[in-house]
Amino acid sequence: MNQILRIGLLSFTLGIVAQSVSRADFFGDLQPKLISAKGAKAEPFTQEGASPKYTAIYYSAHWCPPCRAFTPKLVKWYNEFQPKHKEFQLVFVSSDKDEAAMLGYMTEMKMPWPAVRFLEKEGSAVEKFSSDGIPYLVLLDENGKDLTGKAGNDWQAPQEILKKIEEIVGSKK
Repeated sequence: MNQILRIGLLSFTLGIVAQSVSRADFFGDLQPKLISAKGAKAEPFTQEGASPKYTAIYYSAHWCPPCRAFTPKLVKWYNEFQPKHKEFQLVFVSSDKDEAAMLGYMTEMKMPWPAVRFLEKEGSAVEKFSSDGIPYLVLLDENGKDLTGKAGNDWQAPQEILKKIEEIVGSKK
């Protein structure tokens, strides 16, 4: 009987280790903190299949006029680009004042990508990639290596980063 319990415990432990090893990547680590906006309500985000190889982080806010001008362009670009590049995902990080503003912005702009939960952005893996200006976009590989940022996270126009994403992700078919 003890041997059966040990085998069961070992199998259970190995199952947990195998799951954590299979998700030991930037997106996999971030995924538990992600939500989707459904009718201005936050719902846990689920990703079926393997983690994407590339994750773009989009820093933006409802109150920011340049963000409100760029976000519809990003939605259009994403809706055309992402279905052809399943190894790519975009994640929104809000600079809004509260969760209601963030969810309202996501809903209004019809953002089809997940967002970091409002109260979990500080101290999360995405915080270190932010810049001093928004809108800001950065591309990371599966290990969380910044592929498009400048030294010191100096601000870059997000339109320029879209071109770099197309070059990096688009050439890796």
